Amino acid sequence: MKIAQSLNIGQEAVKQGLPGSTGYDTANPGASFAVVLGAILSGIMAVAALMVLLYLILGAISWITSGGDKAKVENARAQMTNAVIGLLVLSSVLAIFTLLQGFLGLELFTFI
Repeated sequence: MKIAQSLNIGQEAVKQGLPGSTGYDTANPGASFAVVLGAILSGIMAVAALMVLLYLILGAISWITSGGDKAKVENARAQMTNAVIGLLVLSSVLAIFTLLQGFLGLELFTFI
């Protein structure tokens, strides 16, 4: 005889009215930790995306002005590659946070 038991963490958090759970009343969004943290992370992501764009443009300008010098071309290519890797890392972090929220049934970050 097998006995299986499962625990629905998300539903239990909503039943207990824990802050950050999906059923949490966000009638006062200014005081909600999730909204404040989400706004901060949204701002950080926007600044990071602008920095990646700037880094890509500077790499392209370096490539164009390299004049065929192999070392300068390699440095420009590395700069552009690093910018794309940075963008992928930022996107991955955002995706992981979103997935964790979905799996746990919590709303820790509310992106605006």
